[in-house]
Amino acid sequence: MQTSFPYFDIIIFGVIAVFLILRLKNILGTKTDIDDQNINREQSSKKKFTNIVPLRKNVNETSSIEIQKILKIDPQFNVDDFLAGSETFFKMVLECFVNGNIDNIEEYTKPSVLKSFKNAINDRIKENEIEIIELNSIKKHEILSVNLTKTSIKIKVLFETFQIRALMDKDKKIIDGDKDNEILVKDEWVFERKINTNNNNWVLIETKSV
Repeated sequence: MQTSFPYFDIIIFGVIAVFLILRLKNILGTKTDIDDQNINREQSSKKKFTNIVPLRKNVNETSSIEIQKILKIDPQFNVDDFLAGSETFFKMVLECFVNGNIDNIEEYTKPSVLKSFKNAINDRIKENEIEIIELNSIKKHEILSVNLTKTSIKIKVLFETFQIRALMDKDKKIIDGDKDNEILVKDEWVFERKINTNNNNWVLIETKSV
């Protein structure tokens, strides 16, 4: 009877060892599941963060760095949205200028720029001239530079477009340009938005042909 005790102890220890191994396996398995969940959460978080940053197409390397500074001021700023808006406004300005009525762009244009538009229109009216501008296509539309101050954000945009441009006199004879052949027109426009104001509109403050 006494000689059987050591074997009984070995069996007991064996059962305990198996129980501990199974218990340890369960614990390790649970920990691995938690780690997998944390990894998935981190990956999901990274994907969400990536979606917040605006796409950087049509932005040069220098401007991209400056745009990151804009995001610190305005996390909602998006390059694609800005370019889409500036393109729409570009077309609107051309149309208003040709029609001789720039009331629709007055709110979004600096007074000095608006005055230059009005002067050109008035000169054309006095001479009974007809302006023809047809925007056929946009070759390039990109941000050239970004300028940040304490009070404003300024963005210079390049428009390279193919246009039909002609000027006709009162007898509808062409005195400048060509009605049949398009030309490449390069413009640089500067848009500005004030910081810490209730008005979030961008305003055209400068235009230049290059």
